Amino acid sequence: MPTIGENLRFWSDYDWKLEGNEWTVGYGGTAAAWRYAILPRIQRFVPCEHILELAPGHGVWTRCLRPFAARMTLVDLTPRCIDHCRGVFGEQGMTYLVNDGRTLSGVEDQSVDFVFSWHSLVHAEHDVMRSYVQEAMRVLRPGAFGLIHHTNYGEFAVEREDRPALPNDHWRGVDMTAAKFRNDCVAHGLQCVYQELVPWGSVEPVDCFSLVRRPRPGEPLRPTVADENPFFWQHIRLGVALDCRYREVPIPIPEN
Repeated sequence: MPTIGENLRFWSDYDWKLEGNEWTVGYGGTAAAWRYAILPRIQRFVPCEHILELAPGHGVWTRCLRPFAARMTLVDLTPRCIDHCRGVFGEQGMTYLVNDGRTLSGVEDQSVDFVFSWHSLVHAEHDVMRSYVQEAMRVLRPGAFGLIHHTNYGEFAVEREDRPALPNDHWRGVDMTAAKFRNDCVAHGLQCVYQELVPWGSVEPVDCFSLVRRPRPGEPLRPTVADENPFFWQHIRLGVALDCRYREVPIPIPEN
């Protein structure tokens, strides 16, 4: 069960020599992860004025997001990560905040056009995610969206009659689920628009991409649409294979 303190110690001591690109090998690299996994899921919502990225680490996704925002706010539990990002991305149009691992203190109410987190929050337990849902509701402008990658491992952490418990090979939060995220959104007035449950290292959908939106005044909350996507990784690999195939096609050189 990764606590906030354990996360702080682990990521403070982590060897960041690959800058976070080590977690994109399964996609076929960082460019493939951005092109086939992330961008199709966020392209409706960017570019925009102000993106908040939660738990950026060494900024592997910040590099991809930066051209899509006039300004960005990076919030991370680990001072070392924030210091690194400051050195990479500079001060113009950028705000850097070290947080307590559960709130977005320092971010103004209703000031953010898009909230984003990918990979990092799978290590967060339910109490942390519940707090971030409440904070997202606070900082998003009315009508603004966010995409949060979190774990659904809690659905598979306990043995049942029909299946054994799944091993926690990637240090995921053990009590976090997609259903809890939906319920927390309802409790805090945030619309959980869509959830895509995907496999990660197993055939079971142990992770979830949750698309959220702060409703405009007077708008009712609508039921969440939730889908399992067992083909998440196949779709990415097909895209990568298609790219490779077209790069390998010989291009005739015109004769002078």
